[in-house]
Amino acid sequence: MATALDDYAIHQIVENMELVEGRNPRWTDELWFHASSVDGKITISAHIGVYPQTATMDAAVCVAIGDKQYNVRASRVVNGDRDTKQVDGISAEIIDPFKEWHFSVEEKENQPVSLEISFKSLNQPIEVSAPIQHRNDGRQLVWDQWKYVQTGNFQGQIKHKGENIDFSGFGAKERSWGVRPILGQIPNLGRIPESIGKKSVWFSAEIGKESFWFWQITPNDQEHAYHIGNLSDTTGRTKLDGGISGEHGGEKPSQIVAIDSELNYAKNGILIDDSQLTIMDWNNSTYEVKIHPLATLYAKGLGYGHETFKHIEYKGVQYENEEYDLSSNERVNSLLDNQSGHLNPFIAEQFCEMKIGKTTGYGIVRVSN
Repeated sequence: MATALDDYAIHQIVENMELVEGRNPRWTDELWFHASSVDGKITISAHIGVYPQTATMDAAVCVAIGDKQYNVRASRVVNGDRDTKQVDGISAEIIDPFKEWHFSVEEKENQPVSLEISFKSLNQPIEVSAPIQHRNDGRQLVWDQWKYVQTGNFQGQIKHKGENIDFSGFGAKERSWGVRPILGQIPNLGRIPESIGKKSVWFSAEIGKESFWFWQITPNDQEHAYHIGNLSDTTGRTKLDGGISGEHGGEKPSQIVAIDSELNYAKNGILIDDSQLTIMDWNNSTYEVKIHPLATLYAKGLGYGHETFKHIEYKGVQYENEEYDLSSNERVNSLLDNQSGHLNPFIAEQFCEMKIGKTTGYGIVRVSN
């Protein structure tokens, strides 16, 4: 079916704009962001995804304040309007590409949080230098995705149980599109490639005037852990991609070529504790980064491994909100236990203080074990 988007000269394949290459049911076009006040007292994370092949768009926002995490989730049917990034009361709008976005969650009765917040970035996006591609022994495409990440400042207002709170902080946003594994669908469609690996670290930070981003996936076979391949490598080596960027209009981002990490994990073995890592780029620059976690947000609230709200799958029109009590060890353990079947599930997002020498910045570490 032709839609209003088909009037624009933006086609990429010989189909109308409702369809995508290959018609894979796991084809996604997604936005994610994470923002926190620099003291870690308020943390926000959000996801909006459109899945053309299942005619579905869903969105979720999580706000952690004190010992509570509030989650709002919604889904809708896509019918010629996949460019409208709004699902129920959750919406996102591009004000100036790569420089400013606006996000909002409308106030509703019996919904503990709402917000109006803007993201502004002075730095260029960091783009993955090669698509992420994993295929099994057969013809089933498992993972083929492109993405970019930007760091920047967030500012706006949160309404929490009737109280208006001014919010100012740091964060990052990620845009990604293509085919990705999700929930239990990959094992059902074909066996999981052994080369994918399970343990991964996603890192984004702005320190001084530079933005950093990398994603490292460690193989199941530790014998090859010290051999580096890119994110599309299928040999079983450690997969790594990332870059370092500066301001808009400056030199293009340099590629990260090696990470030497000394990550210390908390007693649960999943969340990180005070740690450090060394980043090396293509220009032979070396950065020693010290990491101090300030706040943790649990990604199940966004739908990653959630029991009833699953990305990609057709859900019709749906709206829900829930509350996590983070003072309960039993509850936190349940949020860290992700049995979704997702490959590399990002179970937790940790907002951290980052230091290079005497320069202090902030960033996000997303881990999966």
